[in-house]
Amino acid sequence: MPTNIQIKSLQLTKFKRVDIVDIDLGATNVLVGGNNSGKSSVLQGIHFSVCAAVASRLIERNTFAQSALLYCPAHEFVTLRHGSEYLNQSNFSHLTLKAEIGGNEVESKIKIYRGRNEGNIGCTRTGNAILGAAVTTSSSLFSIYVPGLAGIPRQEEYRTESVIRRGIAGGDANLYLRNVLFLISKKKRLTQLVELMQSVFPRFWLSVSFNEREDVYISVTVSLTGPYGSKWPLELSGTGVLQALQIFSYVTLFEPSLLLLDEPDAHLHPDNQGLLASTVLTISLQTKTQVILSTHSRHLVEALYDEANFIWLKEGRVIDQGIGLDRLPLLLDLGALDTFDKLRGGEINWVVLTEDSKLALVKTLLESSGFDLNTVAIYSYKTSTNIQSALALCGFIKDVVPMTHVIIHRDRDFMTDQEVKLVQKNIIEADAIPFITLHSDLEGYFLDLAHLAMLLDKDETEIKEWLDQLAASIHNKLQHSYTRKRDQIKQSLYRKNPDECPETIDLIGDDIPLDPSKRLGKTMLKLVRSSMNGMFGKNVNPMAPSDALKCIELQQIFEEYTE
Repeated sequence: MPTNIQIKSLQLTKFKRVDIVDIDLGATNVLVGGNNSGKSSVLQGIHFSVCAAVASRLIERNTFAQSALLYCPAHEFVTLRHGSEYLNQSNFSHLTLKAEIGGNEVESKIKIYRGRNEGNIGCTRTGNAILGAAVTTSSSLFSIYVPGLAGIPRQEEYRTESVIRRGIAGGDANLYLRNVLFLISKKKRLTQLVELMQSVFPRFWLSVSFNEREDVYISVTVSLTGPYGSKWPLELSGTGVLQALQIFSYVTLFEPSLLLLDEPDAHLHPDNQGLLASTVLTISLQTKTQVILSTHSRHLVEALYDEANFIWLKEGRVIDQGIGLDRLPLLLDLGALDTFDKLRGGEINWVVLTEDSKLALVKTLLESSGFDLNTVAIYSYKTSTNIQSALALCGFIKDVVPMTHVIIHRDRDFMTDQEVKLVQKNIIEADAIPFITLHSDLEGYFLDLAHLAMLLDKDETEIKEWLDQLAASIHNKLQHSYTRKRDQIKQSLYRKNPDECPETIDLIGDDIPLDPSKRLGKTMLKLVRSSMNGMFGKNVNPMAPSDALKCIELQQIFEEYTE
């Protein structure tokens, strides 16, 4: 009988949040969608159905006690059905798996229902015998479900293989990692595991030690610098190493056809999410295991984009799927999936795409300019070099809700008036509204003389003298910031004609202190906050709103588009 049969597609119906989903499967598959879209339900539904089929085959009966299940994500299985509880010979759920065997497309169908006796689960299996046998084999695990890759206990007692198998199948994989590693060692597969790990950590090494006659706990030592480098106990390894080792270990020992990872990126640093993506892709390249993972992480999506099959879910149904879904990484990058529901519902009138990663400043400026924040959705597209991402997302929004006003913010960054017009032209051509700051950046608005004078209860002349003194004290730093920004402008706007870019030395001039228009707001605002108490004997938050805080550009936009 062939093992690790590649599943071409699956259909899951009536399980938890899933009504019906039809999914085409590749080597690596990523479930994405807003909260409560059904991502976890898909993974749990697959594993629950497989475990029910395994129990039915082992017991050789169509009905059996719930306790026979290796995995059940609810105290009472009857509550797992979507819409209404399972009933005897009605209110079913189904998992249908399709594969190609011997050049023919075949399928295996698992039907779940409630048995006649109270507490009994019913399961019938139909379809291709070879595929059905592969799904329910007891010699390996067809599917492994990992509900978030967690840390490991400080020590593990030795467990028999049957206990480990039940624990892994039941979703408690992290509790048995050392036992899994010991089994891999006993089965002479440690070299295979190390080679997989070295595809992500090139000098990875580990040793497993356990004497079945004398020891109680299994000892595992690892190194990232080879067998002669620094070594440490397994439990002291970093999260990225532990997660990769867990995944590779399950695949090495059990050779599952399906590895189901439920939000493995949870609480994981973006750098380690990149390692996680490398781990997943290594599995698809070097093993026959297919991976299905769910995620909210834009970092993981970006790392797997163009490499994985993406399945976009909403309300228990597939909205779209395929490799390189149009604009999908942009949507996740901006956290936009959930908000599009509000957009379609007419609750959002304005979408602001800002280059700032922190949204507090733009929110304050919008509110001071007349915008009702309840009708505004704000997303960061990160740094001005990614403005093309904002333009592309604007096109998507306009396709979905043509009447929504999209504002794209970019800091002036010491652009000349002519350069600002070029940027504005690109934004307008994308059917968006340009918001180019009057000052070097958003922080510049919070350095307004009237605004600071009102907050500090001082005269504007005194505030101006203070700011000029601060600017003179860090003149070289401000001058460097100006030069660096102009270099970036030359690279982005004058790539094809660099000789047409104005000379920075002509633009900056010789004045000390620099004119306020040539001071980087971010740098000045930090200095204002740190020196305020020494200058005036009190601290106020310069980023707080005041009656004097104004953003003429946003005020004009609001007035023009709300007439």
